[in-house]
Amino acid sequence: MTKFSEQFSRRKFIVTAGASAVSSILLKGCLGNPPEPGATAGADGAIPAATSVMAVANEKRVEGIESTKITLGYIPIVEAAPLIIAQEKGFFAKYGMTEVTVAKQANWGSARDNVEIGSAGGGIDGGQWQMPMPYQISKGLITKNGVQIPMYVLAQLNTQGNGIAIASKHQGKGLGLKLDQAAQDYIKGLKQAGTPFKAAYTFPKVNQDLWLRYWLAANGINPDTDVELLTVPAAQTVANMKTGSMDGFSTGDPLAAADCQRKHRLHVRPHLRNLESTSRGISSNSRRLGRQTPQSHRSLTRRTN
Repeated sequence: MTKFSEQFSRRKFIVTAGASAVSSILLKGCLGNPPEPGATAGADGAIPAATSVMAVANEKRVEGIESTKITLGYIPIVEAAPLIIAQEKGFFAKYGMTEVTVAKQANWGSARDNVEIGSAGGGIDGGQWQMPMPYQISKGLITKNGVQIPMYVLAQLNTQGNGIAIASKHQGKGLGLKLDQAAQDYIKGLKQAGTPFKAAYTFPKVNQDLWLRYWLAANGINPDTDVELLTVPAAQTVANMKTGSMDGFSTGDPLAAADCQRKHRLHVRPHLRNLESTSRGISSNSRRLGRQTPQSHRSLTRRTN
């Protein structure tokens, strides 16, 4: 068992995620609460339930709570900060949810598969999602065999915190927020030469896919025919930029910031102008669980006074 703080640099994580965590509905007014000294992460990245004496002593239990146990999934990017910090600080336990497990997911596809399974089968009950994944899961648009799994959206975790990245090998070609005619011709010319511009998002038909397509289309580039779009797990984006296997990507910090520091890319813009207030990440759980344990769900999102 290794401590979560050993897996991630505490200083870098707090600097990167602080703004998101402070503004989150889960953490508003929670600063100054006692830390959870006993929380550790397993080899699979799961942070088990907070059980410290201090967390239990400060408990403000929601009346009629049906269950103290739930498993929430997360992808290790900025928007996961509220869930991780709430667990590390014992905020879940403070409101009666003393058996919360925050489990790292390999990618968005894995999170989707695991919420289909549910925690009873070794999966998850909900957690962090890109919009509009909860709606797609509810409608069976992205689940196996079109199975509909109704979801409750509980909270918005953060806004902004995204980047559209362009590989540094394209520097000097005029690739930026706005593409002039020469830049448009350059990208289209790559396709004609048999080396199409390859850009990645982390999951199809969700925020990062839409932002990337919007940027291209608004600049006269057909995202379906003029470039090649790929689905790449968030954790793999920086490595792919380093090896040169793709020319750009749309994903969330701190991956975009890390890539910038390594000088593998040019930063187009954290957000496209018209999308600055778009939801970046939300917390959503299965409606089946919500109907069975409504007070437990209320406890998950309750603020301190």
